[in-house]
Amino acid sequence: MKGIITLYNYIGPVFWALLPISIITLFLVLHVLHSSIRNKNINNRVKVILSYSKDTATLLGLLGSVYALTASFQANGNSAEEIRQRMFAVLSTGFWSTIAGVIVSLEASIGLLVKDLSSSNTERIKQ
Repeated sequence: MKGIITLYNYIGPVFWALLPISIITLFLVLHVLHSSIRNKNINNRVKVILSYSKDTATLLGLLGSVYALTASFQANGNSAEEIRQRMFAVLSTGFWSTIAGVIVSLEASIGLLVKDLSSSNTERIKQ
């Protein structure tokens, strides 16, 4: 539980949307890898879901950055240094959310690449 709270502190509110997408994408990538090793056909729905995850994760990461930018303007404090530190803390959360979104997107891209490669290998084997 402490790990989830730590990730939330780094990534921000977008974490709760990225977490289920990341878990689903991870299981689909493992399914694609397993199916390609066993030379089994992969359902086209897997490709659709991986494509959706790839696009959505990137957009959610960018949404976290935009949220952090707007929230950074609301930072207040007693001194200019305190305000600056709070602004940088909020902005770093936005950048971490973008990084997390890109990582999930890359995860989905790897699954799509393996699916496309395994599909072309399966077609060559059938010929």
